[in-house]
Amino acid sequence: MTPEERFAVLWTDYLEGELQESSLAELRELLADDEQRLRHAVDLYQTHRLLTLAAEHRPGRQREFVDRVMQRLPRTSERFVGDVMADVELLAAPKPTKTLPTQIDQAGQQRPPLRPATGIMVAAAVVLLAIVSAAIYQQNRGLDVNDLSSEIAESQSPKRSRGDGVRFANLAHAKFFGELQPPVDSPLKPQRDYVLMKGLAEVRFPAGASAIIEGPAVFRVVSDDCLGMDIGKCSVHAPDGAEGFRIETPMMRVVDRGTRFTVNVAETSETEVHVVEGAADIYENEDSPVDQTINTNVDVTPKTQVRLTDGQAQRFAVTSSLASDSIPYDPNLYRRGLPDRVIAYEATSNDAGYADRLLRLTLQRDGMIETIDADQLIPARVTYFNASQGGGYLCGPRSFSGESDQAKLDAAGHETTLNRRAEWSSDDRLVTGVINPGGSKRPLKSDPVLLGDDTTPGMAIRFDEPIVNGIGDDLVIFDLQAFANPPDGDAFHLSPMKFRDGLRSYTVEMFDLTMESPGARDLADFFVHMYPSVVRSLEELESLPTEPRRQSIRFRGLVVGIDLTDLGYAPNETVQELFIQDALDDKHHVDPVLIGGLPPRR
Repeated sequence: MTPEERFAVLWTDYLEGELQESSLAELRELLADDEQRLRHAVDLYQTHRLLTLAAEHRPGRQREFVDRVMQRLPRTSERFVGDVMADVELLAAPKPTKTLPTQIDQAGQQRPPLRPATGIMVAAAVVLLAIVSAAIYQQNRGLDVNDLSSEIAESQSPKRSRGDGVRFANLAHAKFFGELQPPVDSPLKPQRDYVLMKGLAEVRFPAGASAIIEGPAVFRVVSDDCLGMDIGKCSVHAPDGAEGFRIETPMMRVVDRGTRFTVNVAETSETEVHVVEGAADIYENEDSPVDQTINTNVDVTPKTQVRLTDGQAQRFAVTSSLASDSIPYDPNLYRRGLPDRVIAYEATSNDAGYADRLLRLTLQRDGMIETIDADQLIPARVTYFNASQGGGYLCGPRSFSGESDQAKLDAAGHETTLNRRAEWSSDDRLVTGVINPGGSKRPLKSDPVLLGDDTTPGMAIRFDEPIVNGIGDDLVIFDLQAFANPPDGDAFHLSPMKFRDGLRSYTVEMFDLTMESPGARDLADFFVHMYPSVVRSLEELESLPTEPRRQSIRFRGLVVGIDLTDLGYAPNETVQELFIQDALDDKHHVDPVLIGGLPPRR
């Protein structure tokens, strides 16, 4: 075993609490004696810093960040770190350490003297933080596949009842660093750092408390009634029976007293608390190394507690001492739920287990979860087509209706009744459609030009009956996507066919179910029909000869829900036609295999 491998083993044991006292000396030597290892650790630290500070890149804050993170280390780690730092300090500067007088706190208790912040200590802190970060990073990466699989298996185990443990209750556009999005209702691993890069994750605790966490954020489950928030914002609801639920930040502990509140932790560990309902008690975190009285201008019970009630907000910060200030209360910071979106879909499977025909959708509209059968969707048919580049514009079976190969593909019992190629976008299959429409980097601001020599690139669709702009999503668009394509889906513009004051184009940059979503299914095999030239009209799409090519790679079905309000339509206004353009943000074009209007909410 090389020294690096040995170091990794020892440090992993330490993180897991399994490092024996006899191994500490060996670990100290490995940490202190190898300059190259130290430099490598610093590089890893920078990686960690880029991760945790993804939202901000302000120069001059690295030192401050290091100091803050050092302060948030738990006491047990800090003691160990202090021991190692002492060894490093002795090796680097073997001179007597000045003895500082014992200090007495305001409770009359002795506490150890604070060490001066020497350069070598700061350097050692950086190194140690790097190693901690690297170890956690590697630990998390190592959990990606195996732990995710075990979590999935655990969540599907009939021996485990729903509601046991702390679980992901909901996810919306969530992206986690170094791992796929976990399934809804999957358990969180205690004491594991979760790095939410973007999106929202709702975490539910056994007693009924829930927290909606907004990325970027770093959080962990401390216990069945405690969430640790290192960085980021969360909105907490603790109903009756969940009193005492708490949020622990690097410096503060926020304890619920039957309430709704928001906690926002900056990368400098400054913590804002806004109480929407009820009350919350804020304490100095007992793991915080700062042992100072909170200087506050609001109601203070013993020196380390602040109680905030309805409509109160306060910021807690640490400079030379722990302090707090009242700040304007902002009720808009509190998030009561995740945004409306497509949550999941079900589809038939072919003999190989791949998705083919849509059966039903599960959506959240106006905050309510509902399921819509595929036959309730209002079909949309292509009425205009103009591509930007040559290639394939149809995907589906090998041949068109009435030919022998069509019957073979439908041997499972699904009879095709489509007579026009353009109608491939109006059936319920997830692998048939009119794909690769033309596009524009700039979305339309006026009516698309459909006739003449200079027509607008894109695709027009017409619903079989008008769709109503209700509350929440009003139509859905499925996109087939390969693993080599953008994981969030192909960006596209959706525009009115007839502009007027107040109407506008809307650009979809991220689908509700992406390549990383557990609910996005792998699709059945299909053919792409290649055309001999660029297709500029619907007539050419229907009449030109094609060459079918079987796709040899796996595709996945993504889906996004669209609210007509985002295009400026008034509530309850009806819409029958829309125009689709690829956003031309990359070389990939949107492939809308299924477009359907949603029925009004029941």
